Amino acid sequence: MRHLLSAFLFIVLATAGTHRPTAASASPATPAGTVTTVVDPKLLPKDPNVLHGITRDAKTGDLYVGVWNSKYNAFAGMYTNDDSVRRITTSGAVSRVADFPYPEAMMISPHDGMLYVATGALGVFGHASAEKTTSAVHAVDLQTGDNHLFVGGNTGFAEGNRFEARFSVLAGIANNPDDGTIYVSDTLNHRIRRIALDATVTTLAGAGTAGDVDGTGAGAQFDLPKGIAYCPKDKSLYVADSGNNEIRKVTFEGGVTTVAGASEAAYIDGPRSSARFDHPDGLACDPAGNVYVADTGNNTIRVISPSGVVSTLAGSKEAGKVDGVGTAARFMKPTGLWYEASDASLYVIDWGSTNVRRITTAASP
Repeated sequence: MRHLLSAFLFIVLATAGTHRPTAASASPATPAGTVTTVVDPKLLPKDPNVLHGITRDAKTGDLYVGVWNSKYNAFAGMYTNDDSVRRITTSGAVSRVADFPYPEAMMISPHDGMLYVATGALGVFGHASAEKTTSAVHAVDLQTGDNHLFVGGNTGFAEGNRFEARFSVLAGIANNPDDGTIYVSDTLNHRIRRIALDATVTTLAGAGTAGDVDGTGAGAQFDLPKGIAYCPKDKSLYVADSGNNEIRKVTFEGGVTTVAGASEAAYIDGPRSSARFDHPDGLACDPAGNVYVADTGNNTIRVISPSGVVSTLAGSKEAGKVDGVGTAARFMKPTGLWYEASDASLYVIDWGSTNVRRITTAASP
């Protein structure tokens, strides 16, 4: 009898062990992403950590990325700035489109076809550069490269028209395709700002001080909000609240709720209440309502399903530069993200390896 009882307990414990969830196991409903490198790294700047922001022109297939290439000239005692926006064609050719300091995030407006670039010197974990920086939105004509300051210019905080408004490092930009309104993550002001078509700036949400509070308008608090994306399925904005290690949802009425994550940094897949991130940065959303997250501190690309389950699409906590499938792929602090509906692919700024990566699934063409 004693032997039968021991055998029964062994079977129960062994069975329970096979169903114990792991901290970073992918949801079986999410197919693993296949990661490939988009551009020959010799065509990009050699210095690491210089790529910031990414978008894609659905009409031509061209990618646009921001390059920081400022260097300190010890002889002159000053910085020389060679920052620019670069175009990457579908054949992998790279060319310069426009020049201005610290291109941080960008998107193409469906209303006028212009490229809008948010600027500001910000480190990968949300620390501003020691250099003085300007925080603004520039508008770029993709046909000619002509560009102009759309709004902002000097670092600070102020509402008002294009000449009066001030920001403090813009690390994310998105567009409401229904009315053309632009939304930006005003990172060091801990706010989400609204830019109307006439360039009038108001605050959509955020109190202006770092915190972690759901609420409406100034009743909500963020801590270094960075990537921002419009989700067509529920017509809302999603924000990577980097300092809080959370993904937040923001309605166009200014209502803020936490979608997934918690204040402590960790790497855990699972239901929204238990999932954890480490300084998330870029965000993207597909038509089905999946929200993709560049989980910078964890060197992974994560996905939040419409039901709120977080899983790993590609990469692992181990940093590297490896193309592959799912957790066999490696990233080095991925930051910018762009989901392109026309080819069902996710494009990634792999900040630490200074390259652009593409993630496809079995459903991609």
